[in-house]
Order: sequence, then C-alpha cells, then structure tokens
Amino acid sequence: MGTSEETRRIDIPTTETMRRSINKLELIFIESPRDVMKDFKVMFDLSIIKEITLGRSPENVVVIPDPTVSRKHAVITVINNEELLLKDLNSTNGTYVLDGGSFKKISEYRFSDDIVVRLGYYTVVKLSIIGEGQ
Repeated sequence: MGTSEETRRIDIPTTETMRRSINKLELIFIESPRDVMKDFKVMFDLSIIKEITLGRSPENVVVIPDPTVSRKHAVITVINNEELLLKDLNSTNGTYVLDGGSFKKISEYRFSDDIVVRLGYYTVVKLSIIGEGQ
C-alpha cells in the first residue's frame, strides 16, 4: 500500500520572530516628593497611544508633581511595537536609568524589558512592559 506522506515544514522562530509585541506599559511611582503618588499606577494601551510625555506641566500625559522635574522632562515612544525609547527632553535635572545598582544619566535609552527610571532628584518610577498574551 503506497501512502504518500508530505514532509511537514516547521519554522523555527528566530530572535526576530521571538520578540514579543509590546501591547501595554505600566508606570508605577516608587518614590515621589508627594506621598499620595507612591505606589500610584497608570496603564497605557500602546495600540492607542504611541507617545507618552512626562513632566511637571499639565499638558503632559503623565504630570509629575516634583519641583526638580522640568515642565517637559521626558518622552516615551513606541518603536516598531517591539521596544520603547525613553528620551530626555533637555531637562534641567536629568533622566536616569537604574543600571547595575546605580542610576546612570541618559539622553536616550531603548528598552524592551522593565526598567527603573529617576526623573529629577526625587521621582522614581518603574516602567513595566506588558507583551502580547500577558
């Protein structure tokens, strides 16, 4: 009996196809000069909003009540649904990313995993990425 079986093709995912699609970003205040802000969480649907501005001014998406944070301090932008770009907007007191146990000043920082960020002197936030299916 001659049965013909076709060879099945199996695609092995590469690092390019294994990258998760970023769907949401959770911002959690860890430290703030205002006690009411500590542990405050904000969730962003990145299919709707592609740019998140942070600063002291009420025109920002995230308003930070900290006198050491500039009016227009930083911006988070989605890049190809796979990673995010955190960019300092020439703030007076800087934007810092926790790296190896200490904060390092950045002008731009690409990330696709969770990070901890300090804005100015007193505000520390955790940025948690939520991928597809999470």
